[in-house]
Amino acid sequence: MAFNEITSGLITGVISSIIFNPIDKIIFTSCLTNQSIFNKSIWCNLFKGTFNSIFTRMITSGLYFSYIDYYSNVTENKFNVALYTAFMCNITNSFQLIKFHSWHNNITSKESIISIYKSFGIIGFSRGALALGFRDLIFNSIYLNYKQKDQHLYNLGLISFGITVSSPFNLIKNKRYATCESLKEIIKSFKFSQLGIGVSIGRNCLSFYASQLIYDNCKKIFN
Repeated sequence: MAFNEITSGLITGVISSIIFNPIDKIIFTSCLTNQSIFNKSIWCNLFKGTFNSIFTRMITSGLYFSYIDYYSNVTENKFNVALYTAFMCNITNSFQLIKFHSWHNNITSKESIISIYKSFGIIGFSRGALALGFRDLIFNSIYLNYKQKDQHLYNLGLISFGITVSSPFNLIKNKRYATCESLKEIIKSFKFSQLGIGVSIGRNCLSFYASQLIYDNCKKIFN
């Protein structure tokens, strides 16, 4: 990958993390506690976890676009690209776990690290990784195989479909992050509203296109 692609990706990650961290926190709390997003109690400490978000989004939103931009032009094997991007995002699992755990328990990241380690040891920081991997692999496979250049409405529909299909794995990931529930417990206590499909589609479509716009404009500047 070229310097302008990597640099543009990293800048995209930093900017998008600052913009979307508050939205992510509201949606996460709303879905997991089964509360309305308009409930005032979830509109507090909206920038909590932003540092973790900067690091993870430099990879999940930043290098993600850099990698897709590069390899979409050099390979026809979209599944390999989807698999690699899912793996690349998965290496941020521990950082995402700490952030979501601290959000759910209303504690600091440091307190979350101590709590997770005391309860589960080092292996505890890998929880949710499998669900995260499947979620990203499913979404990336759908998006990369069927997206059309400059067909924005079509691509928004495709993103919405990918989010809907992968939403059960996203719920499992969030539950594992927050409360470490077993798959059996998650299924037993499942409520459709916890999938948060409507707000997730709105958030991800906005995030995806905003990040793509930031990336494209940064790339133009560095060219």
